[in-house]
Amino acid sequence: MTYKKATFKSTLAFDGKVFTLYKYQIETQAKLLRKIKAALPEHLSEHALYCVLTNKKISLYTDSAIWSSQLRFYHQTILQSLLSTHNGVIETLQIKVIPQVIETKPVQKEPKKIPSTKNINLILDQAEHQNDEKLRNSLLRLGKSLQRKSKDI
Repeated sequence: MTYKKATFKSTLAFDGKVFTLYKYQIETQAKLLRKIKAALPEHLSEHALYCVLTNKKISLYTDSAIWSSQLRFYHQTILQSLLSTHNGVIETLQIKVIPQVIETKPVQKEPKKIPSTKNINLILDQAEHQNDEKLRNSLLRLGKSLQRKSKDI
């Protein structure tokens, strides 16, 4: 009988190596972000939110397209400040916008608007006096449905 090797590995089985790697990446990216902010004017540094280093490309995230275009003017300044500290590891800088999250409220259903009992009786009364059979049946069905719905409320 062959046994399948379990492919799932719990987080406790990793001996902390994975978390150490993630912690190192987070610290590295935090240092890069501090260096980027130091190279920017104060009013722009507030809008440099995050940065991610992938291979030889660094992605800088900002909160709107307006600040993104302003940050692009400092593209060379940012790259030069990073190259002086990272020994030529970074080749490109990409500035991205994090879209603003808009919270939507759940749509509340409006209460159903059902005609008054007087109007429902008027529809049923009109149905009784119709010569056209098709119209008479339609009005009777409408009146009975409205009566039923008005009792449910």
